[in-house]
Amino acid sequence: MVHCYPRGAPGEAGGHLSIHLVNHTNARNAKVLFEAIVLCRADAEATAAGVVVAPPCKNYHASSVFEYPPEGSHRFPWPRVVSATDLQQHCAVGGHATVVCGLAVLRHNPIPAPPSTYAADAAGLLEARRKFGDPDAAFAVGGRTFDVVRKVLAARSAVLTAELDGAEFGASTFCAVLLYVYCDRLPRGNECGCPVTIELVRDILAASDWYKLDRLKLLCARRLWDGLSVETVSKTLWYADTYRCPELKSLCIDFLTVGDNFKNAFSTEDFGWLIQNSPSVLDDLRRRFEAKNA
Repeated sequence: MVHCYPRGAPGEAGGHLSIHLVNHTNARNAKVLFEAIVLCRADAEATAAGVVVAPPCKNYHASSVFEYPPEGSHRFPWPRVVSATDLQQHCAVGGHATVVCGLAVLRHNPIPAPPSTYAADAAGLLEARRKFGDPDAAFAVGGRTFDVVRKVLAARSAVLTAELDGAEFGASTFCAVLLYVYCDRLPRGNECGCPVTIELVRDILAASDWYKLDRLKLLCARRLWDGLSVETVSKTLWYADTYRCPELKSLCIDFLTVGDNFKNAFSTEDFGWLIQNSPSVLDDLRRRFEAKNA
């Protein structure tokens, strides 16, 4: 439900149109896109008359993407959409203003990302210098050199220091692992030397399995689920099966049982590659189809 307060809601500073989106359901973890547009007077009059407006005019809008949390507020406010003065002078027609609202529930991501352990992990760094001290190790990966602090690696991953030399990952993948170790997040833009593609996220998932960074693995799984399609599902399913991510594997199999997804994915070259490299997936898929049709 949308609540509009022309001069501000109770408890707000006032003097502005305030718009609140209120959830009266029991929905949880719903990702929502909401936009409200306050039409200027010319647009509002044209809308009422059913004509097209030629001269340009300024509309006012508020928009946001947010998630209803498991616990917490059911009300999301936009307290300063337009001043009451501008609302009266530019938008009001016969004492009324027109507010056009749109809401879309975005694709739900059912893979839970556990809470960050960064603060707890950092407690193991008390012996290091302030701000981790100077780098005391360097790793050469894919022609690039990464300076690191051994105690940081040891605090964040029990196997990272011991098994680092045994892993064979590209420079961008290794950069992404270090970025997570130090900054607790996935890469953005080109900060690891290349765009964050589906292929890179798959490689990061594989690296997170090698280094036993379980939270990083689930962050990758969430990103891969968001980009899942009939073109990407086969390779993503193989990575989920090979690198022990049952949450993502189950969702990929579910995806293939919906509508024409299996038929369309079956015709791709990657699906043939999947069957050759992970034939047990066919048994999992068959059982899921049987359970769905039972």
